[in-house]
Amino acid sequence: MGVAAGSQPWKLPATCTPSMLTISLVMSTVRVTVVWAQAAETNMAAARRENKCFIENRLIDWCKKDTFVKTNGNQAEIGRASNPKKLRFMHMPLSKLWIQTFSWMASFMAVTAVIFSPFIGWAQTTIDPPHWWGDLEEGRVEVLISNPDWADITEVRCQDEEVVLEGWREAALQGHVWVALDVHGVTSAREVELKVFRNRGKAVRVPFGVTPSLPQNRLDAWHESPTMYLIMPDRFANGDAGNDDVAGMLERGVDRTEMYARHGGDLQGVTSKLDYLRGLGIGAVWMTPVVENDLAKTSYHGYACTDSYRVDPRLGTLEDYKMLAREAHARGIRIVHDWVPNHWGNLHRLLTHPVDSTWVHQWSGDFSEAKRTNYRSGVVMDPHRQDVDVVGFNDGWFDRMMPDMNQLHPDLQRYMGTNILWWMAEVGIDGLRIDTYTYGQQDAMAALTRRVADAFPESFMFSEAWVYGSAKQAALVEGSGFGWGDVTGLDGAADFAWHFAIQEAMEQGEGWEHGIGAVYEVLAEDFLYPDAQKLVTFLDNHDTHRWIAEAGSDDKARAGLAMLLMGRGTPCLYYGTELGFDTRCEPDGKVRQDMPGGWAEDDRDAFTAGGRTPDEQTWFDHIHGLLQIRNAYPRAFQGGMEHFFPKRGVYGFTREQDDVRIVTLVNAAAEERELPWANLAPWMADAIAVEALQPDGTLAPISPRNSDTLPSWAHRVWVIHK
Repeated sequence: MGVAAGSQPWKLPATCTPSMLTISLVMSTVRVTVVWAQAAETNMAAARRENKCFIENRLIDWCKKDTFVKTNGNQAEIGRASNPKKLRFMHMPLSKLWIQTFSWMASFMAVTAVIFSPFIGWAQTTIDPPHWWGDLEEGRVEVLISNPDWADITEVRCQDEEVVLEGWREAALQGHVWVALDVHGVTSAREVELKVFRNRGKAVRVPFGVTPSLPQNRLDAWHESPTMYLIMPDRFANGDAGNDDVAGMLERGVDRTEMYARHGGDLQGVTSKLDYLRGLGIGAVWMTPVVENDLAKTSYHGYACTDSYRVDPRLGTLEDYKMLAREAHARGIRIVHDWVPNHWGNLHRLLTHPVDSTWVHQWSGDFSEAKRTNYRSGVVMDPHRQDVDVVGFNDGWFDRMMPDMNQLHPDLQRYMGTNILWWMAEVGIDGLRIDTYTYGQQDAMAALTRRVADAFPESFMFSEAWVYGSAKQAALVEGSGFGWGDVTGLDGAADFAWHFAIQEAMEQGEGWEHGIGAVYEVLAEDFLYPDAQKLVTFLDNHDTHRWIAEAGSDDKARAGLAMLLMGRGTPCLYYGTELGFDTRCEPDGKVRQDMPGGWAEDDRDAFTAGGRTPDEQTWFDHIHGLLQIRNAYPRAFQGGMEHFFPKRGVYGFTREQDDVRIVTLVNAAAEERELPWANLAPWMADAIAVEALQPDGTLAPISPRNSDTLPSWAHRVWVIHK
């Protein structure tokens, strides 16, 4: 069990640095040792003169009161008189008494260090990245070696014949050194040794791993449109209860009754549910960030990184992440990594021991003084914008605990780029979702994503840009021809334009340019994108109301799900939607609930049919049926689509593959409507047979007629065989 919710583990004062504590402990130990030895010699001299066999004064604090020292010439006898019949002596020359006392105190120091090490946090040397590959970016990499105790670095050496040290330089603030290496010539995987020399003290040996070539740990190029599934790992499944409480982390233990506490889900838990996801029809898993988030509270969400090269130990280990990727790939499921270059957590190890004060906007040493961003994403693309608004957006902090990073700083930009390439290569990541993309300086963000695209051209990258309007989204996508569209390397974007349009459809129903008409108008603007299939469409996520609550009724929610999963784009489901989760984001912790059955103590397992309620099974069958169609005819969902504008509230579109045409119809009107047969006739002209999706997720043959009607907010999905 961890500490009670809201309490904090004991830590040393912030002013007590590891260096200060180490020096203090050593000096105290030496002082006590000297006092002990001097007292022993003094008392032994007195014993010779007065023939007394006892120890007094300061030394008595460290020994039993019945402990004594007897002297005989140059010999000392140390024993205990509590049991005269079993009196034991230890003989040693006086000249060796000092050595013995130092030995005792060294043991005392070692025991003390072991006891207090979880709280002290001794200064350690780190190297970022810890290893590199000879065929990634032609083997060139700039590593950052850090130790808070270092100053006055005079030289860095590498004596490996196959590794070229191209140069080194100290960072702006002491304790860090940049080292440029070329490892393209390495012929075997091994650890090489870098030596860092200082004015005073011996050279520090820093190991660095090199490997000739990248591991073959990714799936083929992202050429299809797999259905994505968004998971918050802490709330999905607990596969390893042993990491629920990790010593040394600021937030200890779990409390599933508190929405902002950690609940214990982890990477092993996600791995254990891959068969469930594959059975549902999922083709890609996007998890909220898995890097270390060592915050005192609300650390579960992952968006305030404190170590860019470490998996949060409460989620698991690097090997757990790699195992998840391997097992997912074995099932044909891709892994999407959530990357957050806009901001870090205020306790990031490179901010508590900073490399350069200009890495952070509004750096003053007092995080409480920083101003928040104005959150107005669209100002970045606005040709009429005022500079003060742009600066307020780009340089403002997303949250008081999330310092805004200056990606324009060349060192930071290289560090961030190298970091994400390392994760992709090491784990076998297939895609990136880039959080708060527009909040960073756009030229710098484009340079970062372009670097990834050049290194891993087969990967898939999409941005989160909470903007209003298709043109603003398109300005960030590679190939759009305007904005930053020719330099970002981004394949797509989270389709907020479609997201807002379908919300409007649910609220307003029938409409010309509003209501269901807004969905038509957004899709009619797909000419802005080089490939609209690579837009990531979604109904909800971890920052919004749950879709089933937002839609307003079950019929509306099911219609929206049909439009999502049958429509153009790469659809993304938020975990739990398939079980009918229907909470509102008031506050956001309420839309981040646990999956029933993800914990051993749960009273039912909704990952199995037997553990679901009838209502949950109904939602599951609906989504499973839609995904079965999508996966049965994959080429139909890789190309374009054809649609007609809403006729009296009825909207329809089709996807096509060889001899199959898939038609989706929705009636957004408040009344029952006849089907617009004039629009359907071309799609039915060459039909040999027609199947319709049933409420239980199966397909059944039907014979559509021009007199058929659709009830209000009903939907139909037909599979037409030509």
